[in-house]
Order: sequence, then C-alpha cells, then structure tokens
Amino acid sequence: MRFLLVLFAKLALAVLAVTCFYVIYLDSSLTQRFATERYEASAIVYARPLELTPNQPLRPQQLLQELQQLRYREDATLAQSGSYHDQGSSIELHRRPFDFADGPAMAQKVRVRFARGGVIAGIQSLPDGRELNRFQIDPLVLGQVTGENGEDRLIVGLERLPSLLIETLLLVEDRDFYHHAGVSLSSIGRAALANLAAMDTVQGGSTLTQQLVKNLYLSREQTLWRKANEALMALIIDFRFSKDEILETYFNEIYFGQDGGRAIHGVGLASRFYFGKQVEELSPAEMAMLVAIVKGPSYYNPYRYAERVRERRDMILQLMFAQQLINQRSYLAALEEPLVPPRRASEGRTWAPHYLAQVKQELGQLQVPQEWNEQGLRVFTYFDPIAQQALEKSIAEQLPRLSESKELQVAAVIANHQQASLRAIVGDRDRQQLGFNRATDAMRQVGSLMKPTLYGLALSQPGSYNLASVLEDTPITLEEIDGRIWQPENYDGEFVGDIMLYDALAQSRNVPAVKLALDVGIEAVVSKLRQAGITTPIPSVPSLALGSVELSPLQMTELYGVWAHYGRYRPYTTIDSLTNHDGLRLYQHRPSAGREVFDPLTTALVNYGLRGVVNEGTGKRLAALFGRDALAGKSGTTNDYRDSWFVAYDAQQLMTVWLGRDDNKPINLTGATGALPVVANTFSELGVRPLDVALPAPLQYQAFHPQTGVAIPNDCRQQRTFPAFPVDLAEDMNCEGVVEEKSWWEKIF
Repeated sequence: MRFLLVLFAKLALAVLAVTCFYVIYLDSSLTQRFATERYEASAIVYARPLELTPNQPLRPQQLLQELQQLRYREDATLAQSGSYHDQGSSIELHRRPFDFADGPAMAQKVRVRFARGGVIAGIQSLPDGRELNRFQIDPLVLGQVTGENGEDRLIVGLERLPSLLIETLLLVEDRDFYHHAGVSLSSIGRAALANLAAMDTVQGGSTLTQQLVKNLYLSREQTLWRKANEALMALIIDFRFSKDEILETYFNEIYFGQDGGRAIHGVGLASRFYFGKQVEELSPAEMAMLVAIVKGPSYYNPYRYAERVRERRDMILQLMFAQQLINQRSYLAALEEPLVPPRRASEGRTWAPHYLAQVKQELGQLQVPQEWNEQGLRVFTYFDPIAQQALEKSIAEQLPRLSESKELQVAAVIANHQQASLRAIVGDRDRQQLGFNRATDAMRQVGSLMKPTLYGLALSQPGSYNLASVLEDTPITLEEIDGRIWQPENYDGEFVGDIMLYDALAQSRNVPAVKLALDVGIEAVVSKLRQAGITTPIPSVPSLALGSVELSPLQMTELYGVWAHYGRYRPYTTIDSLTNHDGLRLYQHRPSAGREVFDPLTTALVNYGLRGVVNEGTGKRLAALFGRDALAGKSGTTNDYRDSWFVAYDAQQLMTVWLGRDDNKPINLTGATGALPVVANTFSELGVRPLDVALPAPLQYQAFHPQTGVAIPNDCRQQRTFPAFPVDLAEDMNCEGVVEEKSWWEKIF
C-alpha cells in the first residue's frame, strides 16, 4: 500500500508538472495568438456613393433602382433610416448612417425633386426645407476580397453594437458572462432547466468564451480531451483579456452561414447579408433572428428552413419580452415581421465580377500595410451601378440584334475622364462569366482608332498642316519588311483623290492616313503611343497607321483619355480610397495633372475633328440622337471585319466598346454597325453632358477654299470653316485664294 501511495504521488506530481508546463505553454502561445491573430478580416469593396447635386442628369427611376438595390424599404412615413417614398416628380428618402471615406454621416431625410428631361431640380432637407447643394447616399457593397481562409467579415467595434443585441445574445447564450471566469457550472445547470421548461434548446451550456475558443482554435469532435482543453483555454483567455475584448471578438468571429462559396463571419457582415443594413439599424426581430442562427447556421438557415427559424426567433422574442428587454408593443410588432426581405433574382450573383477583378489587381499594386487583414479594409471604388446596368442592358439588347452567333463577344469600359477613374467594366457577354476579362486582357487590333494619334502629330506642326490641308486619297504601293507588297485600300474600295485632312479623319479614309503617317514618321507615332501609356509591343510598320497594333479596351480608354483631357495621359483606376474598418484612411487617389502627350492647341484641333466624326462622319448616328457637338468619338474596323470598335466621350464620360470573336473569325460588322449601337443605347440611358466647344486662344475660326484648302477671306460665299491659328491674309486676296493684281489706276486711288 505504501508503494502504491508513493507511486500515485509521483504520478500525480508528474501529471501536475506536465499540466503546469502545458498551462504555461498555453498561456504564452494562446495569449499571443488571441492578441494578434484572432481573425482575418475581409476587404469590403464599395461602389461609389451616389452623389446628388442640382442640375445633375438623373431620372427618378434610376434613383429608385439604386435605393432598391440598397434594400431601402418603401415607407410613406420615413420612420426608419433605409426607407423611401416615391411621389412621382419627387422622391423622399431617409438615408442610413454611414461611415464614408471622408468621415461619418448621420441618418438624414431629404426630398429630391426632378425636372423634365431626367434632371435633378433640387434637394431639400426634411423637415426644415433647407436647400442642399450636395447629398450622398450610402454605397452599394460590390463584393469582398477575402484572405487565404476564404472567410468574410466586417469588423464592428463593441461600442457600435446595439445594447439590445448584446443583452439578447447574453440572455440566450451566456447569462452570467460578466460574472464567471470563462467556465460556469451554474450556467450549465440553468441552461438544462430552461431547455426542459421550453421543450426546446433555448440556452446553451457552454460559455461564450468556450464557444469562442472552440471556433477559433479547436475542432468540433465530442471528446473529453477536447472539452477539457476548451475549458482550460477559456480560463486562460478570461484571465488575460477583458470581458469586453472577448465579447467583441465573439461578435466578429461568430459564423452565420454561407453565401455561395464564402463564409459569413461576424454580426456586421451578417447584418448586411441578411437585411442589407448596418448593425446599428437592426430591429428587435432582426436581432432575435441573428441570435437564433448562432445555434446552428446550417440548421437555422432562414432561406431554406423558414418555419424552423421563425419558431426559434419567436421563442427568443418571448424571452426578451419576459426579461423586459422589449415592451409588449415591440414584442407583438416583432412577431409580425418577416424573417428576411425577399431575395431578388439577382441576389447571390456577384456585382460586376470583371470590375471586381480589376479592383483586386489594383489592390495588390498599392502600398497597403501588410497587416490590413487584422483590422480589415474598406475599399471605396468609382464603380457606378447605374452606368454598369445601362451598359449591361445595352449589350443584352443589341448583341442579339447584331448577330445570331453566340460566339460574338463584347468588352466595354465606361470611365470618368475628369477623375481618371473607371465607372463600369464588362468583360464578357455573360456578365457573370468569370475568368478571362476581355476589357483588360483581350489584345486586339484597333483599326482606325489609331488615326487620331497620327493626325495629332501632323496638326502639331502648324506650319505644315491644318484641318484644311489637302491630302491625297490615291493608290499607294509599299514594300513590307518581309518583302511582301502592301496596297492599302479604303473601306469602300474607292479613291476620292484630293481630300481635306478634316474630311479624311471624319470619314475615316485609310489611304490618306497611311500617307500622312509616312510623312510624320512611323517612329514618331510609336513614340507618341509610348508617351500615352502604351507599354505593350508596337509594330513600327506603315500598317500601324491603320491599327495593326494590338491593345485592350482599357488601353484604348486611356489612350482616348488623352484627347478627352487636354492632351495629357493619366492611368485610370477603380480605387478611390482605402480605410480600415475603424475609418482610418490608408490611401486616397488624387488624379495627377498627367503627362503631356499633345499640347492643348493640337488637342483642340483633333477634338474638333473627332466631333466631326460624330457630326457628319462614321458616328453621325450619335449626332442624330444627342445633337451636334455633344460628343466626340471614333470608329474602328479591322481587316475582314474581325473587330468592331467605337470610342465616344462627352464632357465627363468616356466609353469604349469592342465586339469580336475569341477565335478571331470575321463578324461582318464595322465600328459604326456593331459597337456604335451599344454606345448609343448606353448614352441614351445615362444622358449626355455636352462638350465644351470654346476654342483656346489663339485659335480662331478661319475660312478655307473648299478645293485647295487655302485660307481665304471670311466673307466668301463658298468656304469651309475650321479652327486654325490666325492667318494674316493679303489685302487683295480673293475668294479663290489668289492675290489680285491692281491696275495702276486702282493703285493710285
């Protein structure tokens, strides 16, 4: 017996020593991990906040559509934030509180009045009626960028959580949370009695700390070792960290179910996912439903097992009423609330996956702190849901009209050339098709879209060229590098002889462009393209004048951004700003002045020519819809009709559309018959801000002879008028551009 006692004592000491070492190890490792690696936060990607200003082009239906996408509710009383009331010629709305990139904004009621023609007439603050010059609406969540574990969460500080939500969770899951040391025997007994009385599992036996430990560090196997480990780790965490830190971690870690392939973690993201709200806006019924899901997100999935979830939610509401957390009126009203808003057919689909892919790519290029996934990231983009939907709608309507072939593909980009920002991207005719993003990655020959660059080079030499300069549209034979003979032709197979530079650009004549490129120099064209941001290979051959270079729609957007923005190149971006989940700004995009590619005077002359493309050339369908000089643009068609391009811009928006096949087979569409209808329909949806046509000094309108291109007096009946540098005409010049010799009598008198 003595031997056994000694052996038992030694074993006990050994177990105690091992336990002590294990506790010390757990204490050090667990404390470090809990302090720095509790969870990995997501990067939440937001669309642009819709900014409303007087005289802004916006139709009431577009505003209603955005509010509905934000899951605002129709409510004539505007009692709660996140509601609106349609009054026909005006819309009243109660904006949700939101932490914008430039700071938080409180909930606010406004009335937006509309004038005829789809323009905002004014914005009034309610109820005081004060006129506002600017009003922002909380932005749409475009998507999330998750870490390696694929978990999504929107970190929310404990101070932002409604006290009713906290009290309800503690009531159901851990009533003695603030009084036990991480493990509570009394709560286990009380939970058993409550569950027996309710004939349902309405309370759990494990403490919140134990549940948190299990979710963070342990498996779900039901073994004594796992339970013992869970209890020991809960005791350590409770000893080392405050109750508020543990509770905040629990609210941000807790699992709320799946959205397709992504896991929803944390009450902040769950509130967004199920109700389209910030957690501060949750009603008692919504809080009760989220607490109900905690017990088993798969078992209590409101979209699959509505009755099951309703029973548990109502049981929790009954507990809330019994414990006087809510009054009888709130309790009865909560019982009548639907579980979750009805899911629209579009829900569950990624908003503009091709745009989101570009956001992810740019995010990887920014100097973002490596530890961003500890605090979370909020990515505020320039994405415009109204522009994206207009573009997608136009594509869906036009492609079947243009071709019966399902192989006809599309890529399109809408940008704001004033901000150097990307507003909408489509990379496939199927908006949900992930993978190859044609808008950013499809390298296709650009055809006549290359011509403005070489015309700009010519017009930058005012002593040699102006818009009235006469070019030759006559046959030409060239020998290529490999010895082959190249004879460029016009799209109509005809040659018109002498043609003014302006007409050659507006009508997109090929042969004059090739001759002009040879005159200004192919290497000079290549150099200008490099200045305009093109880094991909550029063939230094005469066919470059007709677009033999391969570029993506995004590259073409940036290239035409040079003409839209005073001749200066700036790279375009999707990301406006970055903050962490606490609102601390980490990055802000500030458009630079850019790099000068063409001087402002040359740019003005080329823009006049590109307006001519729309006014009377290959893009004249746009002038018929929106009026003369409202838009500038250019069509592009490649050999054998393999590619159809059109680029157009107004005072703010720049749009590029490409149509073609991935196998590079002909589509039998020109830029004017293929891409242009998509551009036209999209601008019809979005509205047009007409271009500023004022000429920069010293340019002025000058008359030219319609055949010879010689400057003539402005009072001549037959003339062509173009912007030009001032020309001092001889006093005796006639309307033929010839100086008339005076007789001796005229010279005297």
